[in-house]
Amino acid sequence: MKVKIWEFATESKIDAWIREGKEREMPSMHENWRFNFNKHVKQTNSVGYVLTATDTPEIIEGCMILQIKANTVLYLSYLEVAPQNQKPDKKYDWIAGCLIAFAYKQSLVKADGDYKGMLFIGVSEADEADQRKLMNLYFEKYNAKMYSDTIMAIVDEDGDELIKRYLENE
Repeated sequence: MKVKIWEFATESKIDAWIREGKEREMPSMHENWRFNFNKHVKQTNSVGYVLTATDTPEIIEGCMILQIKANTVLYLSYLEVAPQNQKPDKKYDWIAGCLIAFAYKQSLVKADGDYKGMLFIGVSEADEADQRKLMNLYFEKYNAKMYSDTIMAIVDEDGDELIKRYLENE
């Protein structure tokens, strides 16, 4: 899916793609990522997605893994912005927003029954302060609501708003 991300150097939107990632190209901790996407994508009912800028398709700017649980629920189990986009002098922004909006859009297609249009997000940090910080970020920036102690959900108009902001931002 074609999306737009923010490039700081030009102070403009540039073209990018979200596509299904091949197992061998999924990043890992050996490449300074926090998660071993190449390992986690092998889990049952898991699909990895990567976001790349159109002009540098070989460089992954962000990555996520979606899972279908119980054949009905879409679950965002791993999400990470590439290390080069986490520091103060990062190259791009809007990467996480585009991936989360894309994941919500997938819930409209891949989830089933009452779970259609519901994206569940696992939030599990070792440090409780980091856990609260991440949950607050998901709440404030991406409209996610608490579902349980470690799971948040994006539903209905909140997800539609993300689609408009990040996927239809021409």
